[in-house]
Amino acid sequence: MVIERYDGIVSAIAYEFARKYKIVDADDVRQELWVWFLEHPNKVSTWEALEGKQSIKLIARSLRNAAKDYCQKQKAQMGGYRVEDNYYYDKELVEALLPAVIRGDLVAPAVVELGFVSGKKVASEGGNWFAMMADIDWGLEKLTTEQKSIIFLRYGDGCDNKTFAKELDITEDAARMRVNRALNNLINFLGGSKPRKERDYTEEEANDKTNADNRSDGDLQETGGEDPGSDMEE
Repeated sequence: MVIERYDGIVSAIAYEFARKYKIVDADDVRQELWVWFLEHPNKVSTWEALEGKQSIKLIARSLRNAAKDYCQKQKAQMGGYRVEDNYYYDKELVEALLPAVIRGDLVAPAVVELGFVSGKKVASEGGNWFAMMADIDWGLEKLTTEQKSIIFLRYGDGCDNKTFAKELDITEDAARMRVNRALNNLINFLGGSKPRKERDYTEEEANDKTNADNRSDGDLQETGGEDPGSDMEE
């Protein structure tokens, strides 16, 4: 049964978000996650047909999106605003704003400097520029001293990852990982990434997905002599 199979992961995600969003109860989040299973039967059955950890990974990701969506709706309801009014910072925008925040600029950069395509509003319209500056400055203060130093070195001093790696005497890959980790933590303090709105597969889509996976498995077995899953079984 679905409940027996996924009760552990549903409970873990429910408690995770209940701790993060103090305004929600874990049991309410659990109930919302079970509703997700009822609303996405084709997607669940298609993913369950996958082997190994991929099935659990896909379902867990969707459950976390559903939990975040529910918690943000509850937060908006208690705060007297619409969840659609929430603003989400993506990595590209944060990276574009960080040098100005660190320098303490009082003049909004040009639209092209923020990476916006033509047709979007200028960042300074309606005071958005100063609001974004304040948000990111607040988020920086929430980082650990080490991660704040990483951000300042990478974006305040204008170092690329190669120069940054030399400064810390680490590999370039390690430098990139540290920067990304600090950026992700900053974005989480700013409210996290925008939750994905999911729909269920139609029966036709589910069948097409299953048939495509089966064809892919058949091609693998015809081209090689070894079982593609043999390494996983050992």
